[in-house]
This record gives sequence, structure tokens and C-alpha cells, in this order.
Amino acid sequence: MLPGGDRLVALAGLLAARSLRYSVIKTGEARHIVVRVGRAKPRVVFVAHHDRIPGTAGALDNSCACLQLVDFASRQAVRADAASFLVAFTDAEEAPGSGEVSTQGSYSLARKLRAAAEGQEVLAALVLDVTGRGGRLLLSKAPGQLLARTGLGLSPAARGHAFLVALAKRSAKAALINAPLDADMPWSDDLGLTLGGLPALAISLLPEAEARILAAGGRPPLWDLLHSAADSPDLIEEASFGLVSAFLDAMVIQLAALPGGPLY
Repeated sequence: MLPGGDRLVALAGLLAARSLRYSVIKTGEARHIVVRVGRAKPRVVFVAHHDRIPGTAGALDNSCACLQLVDFASRQAVRADAASFLVAFTDAEEAPGSGEVSTQGSYSLARKLRAAAEGQEVLAALVLDVTGRGGRLLLSKAPGQLLARTGLGLSPAARGHAFLVALAKRSAKAALINAPLDADMPWSDDLGLTLGGLPALAISLLPEAEARILAAGGRPPLWDLLHSAADSPDLIEEASFGLVSAFLDAMVIQLAALPGGPLY
């Protein structure tokens, strides 16, 4: 989490230490890492961006989610009965702050994954962003709202987003987690993925008191610490890692129980 550290190199080292095979995919100047778990057709890709605002530690945005997905892939890779999935650590998530969505790394990655799959494409993407503090799970409403505004409320992308929302809620219930909050969240990689052709849902965490502020239409104070030097390892809560682990493991069990064929 050092401000000058190379996250891609660090992630590659963590994956290699856990005997997880990975590929590095380049899209323009962006570099993404993709891990495949299981031998069957992957049905979901779990996503976390590894880039950060220059000069910041980016502990919550987004080191924690990256570490959580490394641990998740490690646990599931040794299970013979686990569902197959991809994990993608994306680059250039912060790009839309100063450019068009086409410059966001996940936009090009979504198109590349679809093209490479040749009919065996990943059907939905779950994005983790700012998941290292708090105990209330948030589900972003942004993709569904965007698709509805643009006349695509009945499109495959919209159906895929609705499927992910339902899957996330079932998984939270199975993991004995408080019911997730459907929230007005800032865009993450779900923007680039959705517009790049992959249905997506972004999830995040907040402390319960701040989740209530958000539900009432306010801005959670935690969000004001992101993209700054204040986003330091001191903010991380161990309990949040346990919550995310339980949620992701429950989601894989839910996926394994689904029948074959289209997800939505």
C-alpha cells in the first residue's frame, strides 16, 4: 500500500505465491491481471481495480478489495466442487474522472473478454470497490438507472444487472449478513463493463451509521477520505474482510447450484 509501489507487480507476486495462474492483458496503456478458477465455463467475473490516485496509499480504494479477491480465489481454487469463475484486477478505473468512459480500463477489457470467449463469454461481472471498512453491504443502482434512462431497461445488460442484484441478496442472506442496501453509489468499473457489453453490479461497504446517512440522501463522510492521503491502512477493519469472505463464498455456492444455460 506504499504510495510509490507497483500494485500490478505486488498482485502478481501474491498470486504466484498461492500457485494461482494468471494472465496479464493490456488494453492501451492499461494492464489488467485475469485469473481463472475452475475448469468449466466461467459464468461470473469478480472485479477489483488495482490502480489508485497517484501519490495516495489507496488502502480502501482499492487495495482491500484486491486482497479480498486474492484470498477468495485461493480458497476456491482448492475446492473440487466450486463454481468456475474469473477474477480480474483492472487498471485505469480512475480514468473517467478526467476523460471519456472509453478510457476506463474495464471498458476495453469487457470488449476483449467477450471477443476472446467466442461464444463462451463471461455473462456477468461483480465489482468490489471500497470494501475494507464497515458492516453494511451496498449494491449500486447506477447501472440499472443508466440503462433505464437510455431505453435499455429490458435489454440483456439490464436483465444481467437485475440477476446480479438478486444473486447478491440471496448470497447475503445465506451468509447471515444484514440485508444489503440498494444505494446511489458513484460509478466504479461497473460503468466501463456495462457500456463495454458485460452486465455489472458494483458492491461496497459502509459503517452502519454512514449507510443510514446515504439512505437518507446524504453523503457518507467516509467517501470524503477517498482519493486523498487520508485513505490509509488505519481505516481498514478486520471484520469487513470476514464479511466479504462470507459473502463471496456464499455467492459461489449459489452459482454452483444454478442450472446450466443462460443466467438471466
